[in-house]
Amino acid sequence: MTNQLKIELLQAEVDENDQSIFRLLVDGVSIKYIVVEPGIYSAEDMCFGPSLVFLLPEFPSGDWNDGLVSRDANDGRPYFAHVNLTEFPSVRNTWHGTYVDYLELSIGQKLRTGIYEVKCSLFDDIVVAKFARFPWEVQYIENETTAYQWISGHSIGPRFLGHMTENGRVIGFLIERIHDARHAGIQDIEACEEVLSRLHDLRIQHGDVNRFNFLIRDSKAILIDFDTAQKCDNQELLLLEFENLDARLQDESGRGGGGLL
Repeated sequence: MTNQLKIELLQAEVDENDQSIFRLLVDGVSIKYIVVEPGIYSAEDMCFGPSLVFLLPEFPSGDWNDGLVSRDANDGRPYFAHVNLTEFPSVRNTWHGTYVDYLELSIGQKLRTGIYEVKCSLFDDIVVAKFARFPWEVQYIENETTAYQWISGHSIGPRFLGHMTENGRVIGFLIERIHDARHAGIQDIEACEEVLSRLHDLRIQHGDVNRFNFLIRDSKAILIDFDTAQKCDNQELLLLEFENLDARLQDESGRGGGGLL
């Protein structure tokens, strides 16, 4: 048990039939990633922070950020099979001059997976943090960070406010919170066409123009979620994305839905 440490479960990816991975904050100053082998704990216990913290074996001492919990072959008890100081991947395209560490943020409402309202001393207003919860998500953040560089200054998406770090590596970014906005509908077709046209003028294909990726405020559309955006010189593909916009705005399936930024 880990009674000597204050441990907070930040994020979890739980699978009873495969490895589960957890992002944990230890004593308010250290973030560790723990992988738990299948068959050790129930999904219910692993999804509930206090239960998980109570059940985890005692944390090894030393400087480490990456651990594996297995079941001891002799007595069947969970134990740390190994711990390492791992150099996790980082976003490489750090084009903005502002950097904010995760531990400097006050985390608020969860908007969607990996997207939270946050407060930070650098900004007067609530802003939005989007970040990789686990190492394999870094590439998506890399893609979107670059897309925000492409559209910077063109009034297409929310303002990019800076890079978010964890132990020195960049894992996400901060953008402005779009207040008093709603998701788009077919009645907003002209506003959505206008902002999508400006994106296409930069030879950028958004890649996911569902109605939830357009925010409407003061009769103007703002695009969000650029993790699938890419440079595109193929005018036919850009035209196809534009022509599909009408159908996507009328789609009532809820696909792509989530919280407002």
